[in-house]
Amino acid sequence: MNQEFILPRRRRRIRPYVDLTAMIDTVFNLLIFFAVASTLVGARTGLPLKLPSAKTAQPVPERVVLHLLPGQPVQVNGQAVVPDQIGPALDRATGADRDAQVVVVADEKVPYSELVAALDRVRLADYHRIALAATRPRGEEKSATAAPRTRP
Repeated sequence: MNQEFILPRRRRRIRPYVDLTAMIDTVFNLLIFFAVASTLVGARTGLPLKLPSAKTAQPVPERVVLHLLPGQPVQVNGQAVVPDQIGPALDRATGADRDAQVVVVADEKVPYSELVAALDRVRLADYHRIALAATRPRGEEKSATAAPRTRP
């Protein structure tokens, strides 16, 4: 008897394949959604805002100072200015030096919309070195350069 051994055919292994295109599209859509949503969260204007104090606040050397006080006109270096004239007043104070730093000192009771409007007028006047002033909390006397505290 002639027996032949018939070997079973080897099956081709099917390699698993995961199509990542749909997942990548979903991730990008979520990224866009959260980017847009995060910009709209803080878009409410006109709310009175108590501006925070900063422990690292330091005195600023002579610079152009823009004061915003509740119920008073805007001041540039102590001179009252109509809000529409902030740009020309800054030009007079800086000698039209666009690289001069403008320090904005706003009282904590000034509505946020007024602060943003003043900052916008400074930017429209082509001044881009803008700093917001802050005061140290009372009782904080350590210098900003002191080593940070470490926990035991």
